[in-house]
Amino acid sequence: MQHTTFRIGLAARKQRDSFFLVRLRQTLLLIAFVLLPAVTLQAAEVSAKVFSVSGTVEFAGPGSSSFAPLKKGQILAIGSTVRTGDDGVAVLVTTPGSAIQLGNSSILKINKLAFAKSGSDVTQRTAVLQLTSGVVSALIDPSTPKITDFQVQTPEGAAAARGTFYAVLVYQGKTYVGVKEGKVGVSAASQ
Repeated sequence: MQHTTFRIGLAARKQRDSFFLVRLRQTLLLIAFVLLPAVTLQAAEVSAKVFSVSGTVEFAGPGSSSFAPLKKGQILAIGSTVRTGDDGVAVLVTTPGSAIQLGNSSILKINKLAFAKSGSDVTQRTAVLQLTSGVVSALIDPSTPKITDFQVQTPEGAAAARGTFYAVLVYQGKTYVGVKEGKVGVSAASQ
């Protein structure tokens, strides 16, 4: 009887997790693709934009250690750090065609963002994010894998993708990577 209860609980949790991932993917896709056509840039650094915030979420600007509340619509410059509380979640558009969700009890620094178009063709999409702790889920436009370089760096290494839906978790100093769609390359940190 105990095994049956466990299997039912596991099945219910998988269904709930699957529903959550589908909803997260739909939200991130909407964010990424709604903002994509609005931007026509030469190769340049870009800033992240806060799409939504719930619970306790704070940020510190580049070079600052002073944190302030993060607000929807806020622009985050390269070098900014975002941290979430136990109840905090933030969704950021990192570049046109890519978005992330920062989960509870997380610390993330934006190290590099760049985007470029030539006419209607995307020619560069780059994001380098540093996750110290917590979890970040990323959704990247899969139609431009050859020009996309999206990395989540952790204390143990980096997870890089060209166009996919994946998550990175840093818990008690260990890094875990989960891939929902596509492929992610993982490399160890340099010693």
